[in-house]
Amino acid sequence: MECRGGGGRGCSAERGTGSREDLFSNIWLWRAVAGVLSAAVILISCIQFVNLSSAKDFPVCPSLEVCPSGWLYFQRKCYYLSENEADWNSSQSHCSLHNASLLVIKNHQELSFMMKITKQDPWIGLYKRNEEFFWVNGNALDNELIEVKGSGNCAYLESKGVSASGCYLTRKWVCSLTINSAQ
Repeated sequence: MECRGGGGRGCSAERGTGSREDLFSNIWLWRAVAGVLSAAVILISCIQFVNLSSAKDFPVCPSLEVCPSGWLYFQRKCYYLSENEADWNSSQSHCSLHNASLLVIKNHQELSFMMKITKQDPWIGLYKRNEEFFWVNGNALDNELIEVKGSGNCAYLESKGVSASGCYLTRKWVCSLTINSAQ
């Protein structure tokens, strides 16, 4: 430290003032560092929480290999649109060979999606038993979701909704396979 202009008195005054300024600037520096580190820890914790929450509730993107080759993916399900035609029972058997079933429609979004992508009125997994319709998974039809037209026992999807005809008729079909949330 350099003292200017006469003696030790000027030197000690400068030293005392400089010392106090250094002390205060160091305190503010450390407070700023602590604040930045605290913010970083909070941010990292939030990011981890969001990643853990969304991983189990809402997968961002399914694996590219989640569906068998030639199947389509939509809302945690894989769909197979047949090229061939068969009767309703044979169509269900074909789906079973792939650990799937004829299409079971669970909501309006799925119904709308399937009506857009299917052609030529394919079989779906809905059939009549004791004058009521049931899905192949055993659940009764929710009449608020779908109204079935026609007098047959086996249902198919058409451009205007769902109809029923004789199960012995041949049609294309749609299989559906629910994806496990663990994948």
